Amino acid sequence: MKEKLSHVSVSTISTTVVVSSVSIGSQSGAPCTSYTTINDPTRNVANTAIYGTCDTGSLFNASNGGSWIRFVGTGGTTIPLTAPGMHHCGGFVPGWFNGTLPTTVGTAVNGTVCFDIDPDSCWLSISISVVNCGGFYVYFLPPVIVCNSRYCTT
Repeated sequence: MKEKLSHVSVSTISTTVVVSSVSIGSQSGAPCTSYTTINDPTRNVANTAIYGTCDTGSLFNASNGGSWIRFVGTGGTTIPLTAPGMHHCGGFVPGWFNGTLPTTVGTAVNGTVCFDIDPDSCWLSISISVVNCGGFYVYFLPPVIVCNSRYCTT
């Protein structure tokens, strides 16, 4: 007696849900207490998808030249200090901090966010400020001037 074996093919579909949130805070007080929080996993340097988004508009307060921003959550809490490479962080042109973060609580430093299209380049730059708030940083980030540019996190 011969046994007949049948071939069964099983496909698995996987779905990933990305949850982002923004809490727009007062921008009128001290930076360590008056900031907007962004919880956005798509900003992480490991993310290689492009979402066609730009860091412009009300979130980055184009009318005032920028907003104090605190990054929170699984996407990361700081802007990276090295170039992540093109097509990372959910944008075509990723932004990274080309400077040194302040080490003293309450201290602010001015620096530059570079947006690169080549590894470790500074194709486009924007001046920012960073404050050490004791356990976290807040960044004064102006809106980007080229669409599909995004501030990255790590």
